[in-house]
Formats: sequence, C-alpha cells, structure tokens
Amino acid sequence: MTLLLAAILAASPASPETELARLVRVGGVHVEDDSGTVLLSWHSDEFRTPASVMKLATAAAALHALGPKARLTTDFVFDPVSHGLCVVGGGDPFLVSESLRRAADSLAALGVTDVSRLSADCGLFVQPLEVDGLGVSANPYDAGVSAFSVNFNTVAVSIGANGTIGSGEPETPLTPIAREMGKKAGRRGDHRLPIRNGVTTAPLYALELLREILRERGISVGDSTSLEPCTPSSVRYRHQSQQSVEGVVAAMLEYSNNVIANMLMLAAAARENGGRPVGMADGVAMVRAFLADELRFEGFEVKEGSGLSRANRLTPRQIVALLHHLRDHGYDLLLPLYKGVRAKTGTLAGVTCLAGYMTLQDGRTASFAILLEGNVGLRDRVLTLLKGRLAAAGDGAQ
Repeated sequence: MTLLLAAILAASPASPETELARLVRVGGVHVEDDSGTVLLSWHSDEFRTPASVMKLATAAAALHALGPKARLTTDFVFDPVSHGLCVVGGGDPFLVSESLRRAADSLAALGVTDVSRLSADCGLFVQPLEVDGLGVSANPYDAGVSAFSVNFNTVAVSIGANGTIGSGEPETPLTPIAREMGKKAGRRGDHRLPIRNGVTTAPLYALELLREILRERGISVGDSTSLEPCTPSSVRYRHQSQQSVEGVVAAMLEYSNNVIANMLMLAAAARENGGRPVGMADGVAMVRAFLADELRFEGFEVKEGSGLSRANRLTPRQIVALLHHLRDHGYDLLLPLYKGVRAKTGTLAGVTCLAGYMTLQDGRTASFAILLEGNVGLRDRVLTLLKGRLAAAGDGAQ
C-alpha cells in the first residue's frame, strides 16, 4: 500500500508553486481573477525592480490626472511687430515632423509670411531633468527629456558608402544638428540617434527642423534661434497632439518608449500642479501620490516613470492591483499582445518581468505579474507554466 501511494504521488503533477521553485531562484509571481480571488501567490509581497512594467503605474497615474481623451498642446506664438516666432513646449511626446508641417500650414493661413527669428520656451519642464538609470548609449531609449522636442527626441540619418549624410526619413529635412550627429555616428546605414541633451540640443534641433519646414512652405525664416520665455501675442496657433492621452499610453506600452513615459509623467504632473513648471521630483511625486492615495500601496518606491531605474520597487501583488485598476476603468486593451496574452514586458540586465491579463479555462480573466531575476527565456517559461495550468487553450488575449 505504501508503494502504491508513493507511485500515485509521484505521478501527480507538481503544484505551480513547486514548479516555480524549480524554475526560479529569485523573484515573485502573483495571479488573481477579476473578483480578487488569489489563484497563485509565490513571493508575492517581496519588493522587486519592475523594469518597464513600471510604465503601467505611469500610465494609470497619467490617465487619472489628464483623462483618456485629453490632448497635450504646443503653442506657436508669432509677434507681428518683431516677426519673432516662439514655440511654447507643452510636453507633447507625439510632436513629430508631420505636426510641424501642420503648424506651418496653420501659421501660413494666419498670414505669417516672414519670421525674423525662432525661439522656444521649454520652461514647463525644469531642467536639468535627470532620469535615474538613463544611459549614454546610441540607443533611442537613452534620449533625454524636454518640454519641446520632436520625433521622440531622436534624429533619423542615413550614412552612405562614401560618408555622405542624408535624412533617414523623407518627411524630416536634414538640419545642421542632425548632420553633426550623423558625422559622429560614423557607421554606414540608417540610424535613429538619441538626443541625450534635453536641456539645449533637443529644443534647438526642433527649432532647426521647424525652420526648414517653414521654408519649404514658402515662409521666409531667419537663421537665428534661441531658448527663452515667450511673450504674449495676438497671433497664436495651438497645436493639439496627434494622439489622445489614451493613444499616447497605448504607444508607450507597445513600444516601451522611455521618452514618452517620462514626458507623459511630467505633463500630467504639470496639469495637477495648475500648469506651473515641474521637475522630475514633481513627476515622481504625482505617481507616488496616485499609488498611495488611489490604490493604497505602501512601501513601494518610484524614481522615474519609464522603468530605467533599478531603484523603482513594487511587489507582484501591487502590480496585480494596478492591473485590476486599469481593467476596471476600461484600459486593459491598451496593453500590447505578447505570446497570446495582453501584457507589458520589462527587461533590464539580470531583470525580467511581465504583467498583464490571461483568459482562464472557465472564461474568466486573470491578472498576473511575474517579477524575476534572470533572462527573458526564464520569464517566458514561467508564462508557459501559468498558461498551461490556468489559461484557456488558444489565444488568451482579450
């Protein structure tokens, strides 16, 4: 009888927790259904680095502060006496080349034909904006942050076999700053280079690009550019972002864009502070207040909004509560698809995370958070385990 019992126990499948213990040395996993019933809890209350899963907290806080349908704005102020054109940066992360073309058309329609000089007022974001964890690589995710920047604060260049430098995209004219960045890149091929200096280079490049686009439109523009506060004027064009806040969040999560995350965090903080200038401390305080006041979190840490900082700290259980909040407000579909589930990935060297939603075998939806130390393969093996034990067959995306 003892041998038979031992054989039965040996043939029985191990619990998910036991399998997790075999797979993972350091980390935590938490799964709940929509009613809050815990389906799996494994080191769920240990604080861990969430990497880019942190963007879920930034998304929820920004949606709460700004509203899903709001659109961030950029003002173009023209002085008909001095013929100066000043751009007031509003922190719109979706200000791109096409946005500047629309502004040029609108300014022409307002009667602007001659611009003596261009300036930018970037005072909404107090500089320098030091993002904890920001690197100095040539990767776009290491771009700086400014209240007025274009094309996600990157420059697209194409370097030919003989070293010639051209624009990397047809809608974006080549400017002096872009040409210099291309020279420093050196390598042949197409590149999207980050502008790491958000204090001066980012807005000055945006002004250069605006100048070229205005000239293409037939507006005469002087070469002078500067960074200074704008003065009120009777001629003003207010550009609304191409994306609503909801759209900005969806793009931020799909492409895991760090510039979008921190610009959105700061723009939301500025709105909550009555439009006054804000710095990183204000943005961080806005996210912290949301997590503490709205979700009743304790013991967590927020250092910036993108997940670059290893000092950001959340528990798997807290992230699941955050997922519940997003789903309760109809924002769950903003998460991108990943291996048959809607989920946000998070990856730093030695850190691998995933959080999102899966459909259970009985048709209900579960929220899950996986925060591990290890590689992406480990994270995916844990996801496969959860899907095998909990999820419905086929595509679990909602």
